[in-house]
Amino acid sequence: MSNIYGGRGLEISSGIGAEVKDSSGKYYIDFLCGNGSELFGHCHPALMKAAHEALNYPWTCSPGLQNTARDGFRKILSGLMQNGKVFLCNSGTEAIEASIKLAISISAERGKRKKIIALRRAFHGRTMGALAMTFNPVYKKSWSEFLIPVQHVKMEEAADAIDNDTAFVIAEPMQGEGGVFPMSEVIARNITEKCKRTGTLIIADEIQSGWGRCGAILASHDIGLEPDIVALAKGIAGGLPIGVVVWKGEIGDFPARGHGSTYGGNPVCASVGIASWQLLLQEKLPDRAVTNGNTFVSMLREINSPFITEIRHKGLLIGVELTLKSEPVVKALQDKGVLALPAGPQVLRFLPPFVAEERHFREVTQILKNTLEEIEP
Repeated sequence: MSNIYGGRGLEISSGIGAEVKDSSGKYYIDFLCGNGSELFGHCHPALMKAAHEALNYPWTCSPGLQNTARDGFRKILSGLMQNGKVFLCNSGTEAIEASIKLAISISAERGKRKKIIALRRAFHGRTMGALAMTFNPVYKKSWSEFLIPVQHVKMEEAADAIDNDTAFVIAEPMQGEGGVFPMSEVIARNITEKCKRTGTLIIADEIQSGWGRCGAILASHDIGLEPDIVALAKGIAGGLPIGVVVWKGEIGDFPARGHGSTYGGNPVCASVGIASWQLLLQEKLPDRAVTNGNTFVSMLREINSPFITEIRHKGLLIGVELTLKSEPVVKALQDKGVLALPAGPQVLRFLPPFVAEERHFREVTQILKNTLEEIEP
């Protein structure tokens, strides 16, 4: 097998809610959650029920045919945008690729605009189009000469960089991989206003921030960013592979046969997506994300450590900036029973599921405190 992902030396054998066990029976609090895709926690009964029922019907359906689950999920998703149109695929990076192609095709109809703007620290995926939008040169170095040109600017300089030659700007309302940096309302509104004046499209990458994790179905709308196109993925089908593009219907569409996906809108994934939407509304999970995120961050801020310089968060997307390299801390936490992940060289990232409880936040806080205390200043 390829060693492209490295390895944590850990085999997960079971899990429920915010907890997992490895093959030796050791218990862990899982705030890694499949890089955020287990948004509802492991083995959520409502999502398992939806998946089990869907498995009694055809598991796939040609994109040209109608399907009750797929059509029902599309209807839900279309309501996220004005007269929304929807394209379904299988992952976040596929959703970004589709968003890029859609934006380019629509911009071409508006004139020969060539400029594309993305943000420094941005991460949008590893396929060729998404990789061009991604900032970190470490991800790009082997393919840089083949990527389309993109101008990467500081978040606070984005509005000034947009002009009449700009085809689109792509942004995360809450940068995750790049270090957990929230976009301010001032910056979001400035970008929106400048794009309206110049006729520039906005793509919002909500793959990690969307579907309630940051306290709203779309974090963009919560801060005043008004995207024309939104990419979603991660936890919207409870961890099953899915990607979504939703866009304002009035801006246009893909050209005929301009894009496609064999498995996009898989009926099993769509069925679980519908169930996850119902959970979001019935249990007011975006509100819970805000409450639990604030609770957890309040606990983390009680840690008196010289190694913590800042804690940034929005809902249940939390970053702890350190004076240390983050990867050794992630490994030390794992050894003590906490799964987390880095967000850049010196940021520790936690992605708790909606179902995480106060006891989990308290235990993770104590383990992080103990871990940092064991490090020589």
